[in-house]
Order: sequence, then structure tokens, then C-alpha cells
Amino acid sequence: MTAAVMVALAAGKARTGAALDNPVLRTEGRVTLIDGLLATAVLLGLVLNALAGVWWADPAAGYVLVYYAVREVKEIFSAGP
Repeated sequence: MTAAVMVALAAGKARTGAALDNPVLRTEGRVTLIDGLLATAVLLGLVLNALAGVWWADPAAGYVLVYYAVREVKEIFSAGP
């Protein structure tokens, strides 16, 4: 449920940000889309693990989250003050 709501919310934020020519709202839309994609990765990992017995799917989804977090931290610290 969260993944679907986040993707719909991201689309609404992006559309509203474009209509208002608001760069902050457009960026927030992209961040919300990433949140939705991360929620989808976790859900997919859990479903594959539970239904198909693909034991490595849940840890793989965790690595997707770690990769994204490390990438964001690098971007934050490289941007500077």
C-alpha cells in the first residue's frame, strides 16, 4: 500500500511543482518517487522470499537500500555548505 501511495504522491508533487514552476516541489516529487521505489524493492524482496523461497531476495533488497543511502550521503557531503 505504501509503495502505491508514494508513487501516486510523487506524480502529484511533480505535476503541481511543474504547474507552479516550483523547483522545491519538483525535487520533493523526485525524492518521494525514490521512497516509493525503495518501498517496492523491500516488498518485492519479502514477497519473493515468502512465496517463491528465494531466500536471497530480502537481503538483496536491503543492499539496494544501503546502496541508495551511501550514494545520498556521498552527494550530501560532496555538495558542501
